[in-house]
Amino acid sequence: LEWNTNAEEIQFVGDNMNAIGKRIKYLPATNDPLSADVYLIDGDKYCYIYDVGNNENSLHYINQLGKEKVVILSHYHKDHTGNIAGLHYRDLYIGKKTHEVIGKGIIVEDKFTINDGVRIDVIHCTSPHTDGSLIITVDNEYTLIADLYFTRPPFDKVKALKMIESLKMIDTKYFVISHQEDEKVIPKEILIAELTAYFSH
Repeated sequence: LEWNTNAEEIQFVGDNMNAIGKRIKYLPATNDPLSADVYLIDGDKYCYIYDVGNNENSLHYINQLGKEKVVILSHYHKDHTGNIAGLHYRDLYIGKKTHEVIGKGIIVEDKFTINDGVRIDVIHCTSPHTDGSLIITVDNEYTLIADLYFTRPPFDKVKALKMIESLKMIDTKYFVISHQEDEKVIPKEILIAELTAYFSH
């Protein structure tokens, strides 16, 4: 399958930030050092940060934000979590394996919803990429899935199929993946079809 990112969904907003739709801004991933995209969702009271990256630019940007911060880490890989020790935040939500690796935070096992002028659903999802991931939906329109799209063989096929079934149950129009410069926002049905084809081989 081939697809193109909806150009209207991603806009450059300055200061090395991009925007997805009306609610989500992000600092793009880098390769040297390897650092994942850092997503920021602006609530009425708090700024919600999905993954904190692993470079000085992301660290500086997050720390200079005026609002108190709530951090959600998708998984424990350093490109997604490296900056956590240098950040000031109110709450940190993580999966069980991420807690084992970084040693702090509130473990998320069941879905919960944040309502702060924006609706954010935090969901634990089985992942063949790591031992579980946290994904988030924003205003029932976008689902941020970090590295769930990136799994190299060999992989656990049972986990992969369980992940796909979980993603099918999420009722948003788009999925947003990390580390992609051009093809970042993917319509749900296309992403599900691509993952199903890939993990079926």
